[in-house]
Amino acid sequence: MLRLLVIDGNTSAGRRRIAESAGATPAESYAAVLRAIATNAIVDICTPADGDGTTPQPLDCYDGVAITGSSLNIYQREIESLRQIDFVREVFARGIPMFGSCWGLQLAAVAAGGEVGLNPAGREVAFARKIALTPAGGDHPMHATRDAVFDAPAIHSDIVTRLPQGSIVTARNAMSEIQAAEIRLGRGVFWGVQYHPEYGLHDVAAVIRRYGPMLVTEGFFVDVADLDRYAADLSTLAANRQRRDIAWRLGFGDDIMKESVRQIELSNWIASLVRK
Repeated sequence: MLRLLVIDGNTSAGRRRIAESAGATPAESYAAVLRAIATNAIVDICTPADGDGTTPQPLDCYDGVAITGSSLNIYQREIESLRQIDFVREVFARGIPMFGSCWGLQLAAVAAGGEVGLNPAGREVAFARKIALTPAGGDHPMHATRDAVFDAPAIHSDIVTRLPQGSIVTARNAMSEIQAAEIRLGRGVFWGVQYHPEYGLHDVAAVIRRYGPMLVTEGFFVDVADLDRYAADLSTLAANRQRRDIAWRLGFGDDIMKESVRQIELSNWIASLVRK
């Protein structure tokens, strides 16, 4: 039986805000996805941003650690971020396999000596389009069975600007030269992506509604009504996958519509690193 740990990258206030719109905290949603992929897994949650570095079980009891997204900006060096950097360094030191989405990739990069900054290309919203595997990514087990080019759920304005020495970039797109990477530190191995393979359409709709007028101001939607229509389409499609008209209009293929495809990196992480 596997025992997995999910690190929620948000503060307590951030978790509450997300739960109000999405129905669950990021870690709760992430844990549910991991349980669906590894049906025999026990999945625990911890919140090091809160200053409580304890885990439900001793850290060495875990076969793998996954890290959620976050509304924090790591270059602000807030105490909630610094606590997580220390926590991830400890996981690296113990040689426990890690996977991270969005903030998780940024956190592991900084913990291992890399850098993160605001993306000069702007925010990537709802879906990262035309992510392309690098030559190294095409052969990397994290992306096994992935198409060479694909789309994925995403929401971020920060990117990894410099990876630690010895890291491998496995995917990129026009918005970010580092959409996925492998990072090593000491005995530890981390696989991470700038997108969110754990997100379903319901989660993306919640993100759009939560960001609201900010996305209108940034030019992603003409007005709030336009935003509401887009979010409603996502919610409708989440509830009824047979709405091919919506999927066609929004340009969604299997990489978005099929969980088994959307979650490939998570499944491969469990199969290749956690169950090794």
